[in-house]
Amino acid sequence: MNLKELPFSMKPVGWFQIAWSGEIPVGEVKALRYFGEDLVAFRGEDGALRLMNAHCHHMGAHLGHGGKVKGNCVTCPYHGWVWSGEGKNVEIPYQENTINKRIKTWHVAEQHGCVFMWHDPTDSAPRWGLPHMFDSFREFSDREESEFYPIFPHGTRRWPNEPVHPQITFENSVDSMHFRYVHDSPLDPMLLEMDIRDDNSVFRTLFGFKSVRTNNIEMTFDTRTTGVGCSFNVFKGAYNYRVLFSATPIDDETSELFNTIWWERKDGDEGDMPLAIQERIKNEILTTVDEDLVVWRHQKYVDRPMLAKQDVKAFNMLRKWQAGFYDLPPAE
Repeated sequence: MNLKELPFSMKPVGWFQIAWSGEIPVGEVKALRYFGEDLVAFRGEDGALRLMNAHCHHMGAHLGHGGKVKGNCVTCPYHGWVWSGEGKNVEIPYQENTINKRIKTWHVAEQHGCVFMWHDPTDSAPRWGLPHMFDSFREFSDREESEFYPIFPHGTRRWPNEPVHPQITFENSVDSMHFRYVHDSPLDPMLLEMDIRDDNSVFRTLFGFKSVRTNNIEMTFDTRTTGVGCSFNVFKGAYNYRVLFSATPIDDETSELFNTIWWERKDGDEGDMPLAIQERIKNEILTTVDEDLVVWRHQKYVDRPMLAKQDVKAFNMLRKWQAGFYDLPPAE
C-alpha cells in the first residue's frame, strides 16, 4: 500500500497501543518509535510507567539505549543527567544547578496488561477514555479477567514495520464478507447491530455466526473500535475468548500491529496457559492477521468504493465516523 496516496494523515488523534506491560518491568527502560518520534518508556520504583521523548537535551543521547532507572526517574547513559517522568531535569551530577528545559512527555494508560499512549498533534490531554476489555462488555458478557489465562507472553504477537494505515485495518469491523474469502470461514457472519457510543469515541458492531449444522446463531462477537487505533472484541457462544487488535503508526510509511488474546481458563486451572492452548491460539487466531496482511500490504485505497448493497450503510457510517479523528482543533 502506498500510504502517501491516502487522503488522510498518519497522525490521527486517539489512543494507540505501544507495548504490553510485561515487556517493561519495574526498573526497566524501553526504546520506542511512534508517530515519527523517538520515545523512551520506563517504569519507576513506584511501579508507574512513564513515556517521553527519548533524547537528552544535553548532548542528544537516546535515553532508551543504555539509560537507567533511578528512583522514578531515568538517567542519561552519556553524562548521567537525570530526568523525571514529567520531563524535568532534576540532577546534573557534576554541577549544583539543573536546567529548566523540559523533555516532552506523553500520556500513557495501562489496562489488562496492555500499554497505550495518547496521541494528539495539538498536544491536548486525552479527550476520551479507552474501552475496557471487561468492564465495557458487561451488557454482553459478564466474565471476569480471572476467568482467562494471562495474556503475556503466550497470547500476544506483533507485526512491526508494515506498510499499512490503521484506518484500513479497522474497516474489517463492518466487513462480513471477507471472513469467507480471507479466513476460510464456512459461513458469513451476520451484522446484527451497529451504533456509535461513548461520546462518539467508540464504533460498536455485533455480529452473529450461524451453525453449519443447525443454521442457528451459535456464536456472536461484540466489537468496540476506538478511533483508528484499537479494536476490542469479545466472542461468546461456541467459543469464549477476547481479542484486542491494535495498529499504531511508526512514521509516515509504516505501522506496528498488535494482537492480544484472552482465552478462557479450563475449570480448576489456576496456572499459566497450557502449551496445547498456546499452539491453538498461535495457529488459529494470531495468524488471522497474517491472512489479512496478504491483502492490506498491497491494497489500493478506494475513496469511493463500488459497494454491494448490504455494505453501503455500514461502510459509509464507519468512514464518516473515522474522519472525525483527523485535524482536530486543540481541546478547550
